[in-house]
Amino acid sequence: MELRHLRYFVTVAEELHFGRAARRLGIVQPALSMQIKSLEEELGVRLLNRTRRTVELTEAGRLFLEEARRTQEQAERAARVAIRAGRGELGRLDIGFSFNAALSGVLARVLKAFRQRAPDIELVFHELHPNDQLAALLERRLHVGFITAPSHAMPAELITARVGAWRLMVALPAEHPLSRRDSVPVELLMKESLIDYSSARAELSIPTIEGITGFVSRTAYRGTNIMAGLNLVAAGFGVTLVPESIVRMNIDIDVAYRPLTGVRARMETSIAYRRDEQSPAVQRFAEVVQALPRT
Repeated sequence: MELRHLRYFVTVAEELHFGRAARRLGIVQPALSMQIKSLEEELGVRLLNRTRRTVELTEAGRLFLEEARRTQEQAERAARVAIRAGRGELGRLDIGFSFNAALSGVLARVLKAFRQRAPDIELVFHELHPNDQLAALLERRLHVGFITAPSHAMPAELITARVGAWRLMVALPAEHPLSRRDSVPVELLMKESLIDYSSARAELSIPTIEGITGFVSRTAYRGTNIMAGLNLVAAGFGVTLVPESIVRMNIDIDVAYRPLTGVRARMETSIAYRRDEQSPAVQRFAEVVQALPRT
């Protein structure tokens, strides 16, 4: 039995006339009669009582009609789901983000825009360090990652689209001598103890402060959380580098911020996804990001 058999039967049952049903279906009457006869033979039961003048449903036909309609409706729903999924309107996205990406405001801006464009896609969030996001993307455990780090080369398997970029600021204890300057040249950081929150493990691939400044720093603390780093700065344990987006948040701690000069690096947030990604939902996500104004 095929779906077309159900469609033919439902049409005949609704019209109770083979000629009208054939015209409605766009086929010739003899072909329709053969299809109904074939269906009855397959089921081993008569669905219609027909004479030269009338067509009536048998009791088996009446009950079969109810189920046939339900099956048709389910098949139509399945088709609509498939079509919408193919357009990137349905599906599931596993999205990675870091604490630092959330603080920048970029995460909220992108997700809000995407929800407006594709409200029926299920979003599952995973808070992960950028390095762990890269690993998860390469292993197909994430569909999309929000990678926040100094500008750097990404694995060739990934496509990235920048959603935010900010100049680097030096975060200093409020009473630090460098806080009296309008800006801090990078060479003046050589004598400072630096708090590096870009990685808890020195061997990871995303550049740390040494990659930005160009010299090996005296690292007083190495962690993954920008807020922890800023609290250590406020307590006088050292200085650190932060994106300008953090300064705009007016975090109420004893820290002074000054622009870092003498370097070209910026702190960037980009979405990343696999180059060979086939999911229409991911492609829809990328389209939404491309349409957003850049910060």
